[in-house]
Amino acid sequence: MAQQINLFNPVFLKQKKYFSGVTMLQALALLLGGILAFYGYTLRETQVLARVAEDAGRQLKAQREQVARLTQEFSPQGRSKMLSDELARTSTRLKQREELLSVLRTGGLGNTEGFARYLGAFARQSMNGVWLTGFSIGGDESELLVNGRVLHPDLVPAYIRALNREEVMRGRRIAELRLTAREERDAPGTAAPGAGATVAPAGPPRRYVEFNLTAVRGSATASAPGPAAAKADSGAKGAAR
Repeated sequence: MAQQINLFNPVFLKQKKYFSGVTMLQALALLLGGILAFYGYTLRETQVLARVAEDAGRQLKAQREQVARLTQEFSPQGRSKMLSDELARTSTRLKQREELLSVLRTGGLGNTEGFARYLGAFARQSMNGVWLTGFSIGGDESELLVNGRVLHPDLVPAYIRALNREEVMRGRRIAELRLTAREERDAPGTAAPGAGATVAPAGPPRRYVEFNLTAVRGSATASAPGPAAAKADSGAKGAAR
């Protein structure tokens, strides 16, 4: 009888290794990548939530301040304080306007009507042989300076009496009056250029009296006119001719 011998042994078969070192390293790397990705996502979401919380905190603070301000303004104490402040400002403005109106009525600002009245007075009291070369009036009208020329000295008192008839000139006293004799000659003229050109003789001298009058109102004293004085000048030589 024949006998068979089985030489197959499963132990000698090549076994497949499911948990080798390479596989474990790959699994560990995959796990580590997942952890890092989850951490990055969580960090980003945390930052977004932190910004949202910060914005919400600022809005809450602004709303609290607004509520506090509205409460103070619309509370009985706040309304009373606002009304008191507005009343004080209105009273101050009213007092300032009353003071300004009082100053305007009493003439505290000086001349508030201009100098047309004086110009009209000088125009109405024009006199032959008298012409003005200038005048100045102080800002408060307390001092009046008149400069002019006359052909004869006796015309000065007559001109002063004529000015005294004007309402704007009344109530003044003469603080200073200077009379100065003057003499002018025309420069010798020349004929048209040419062979027969001759020099025209100078004309006779013209004599006149220059006067400077200072009139003050009340107890005022004469002084030099200030920068607020009004001046009106005319050509003396043309008037003298």
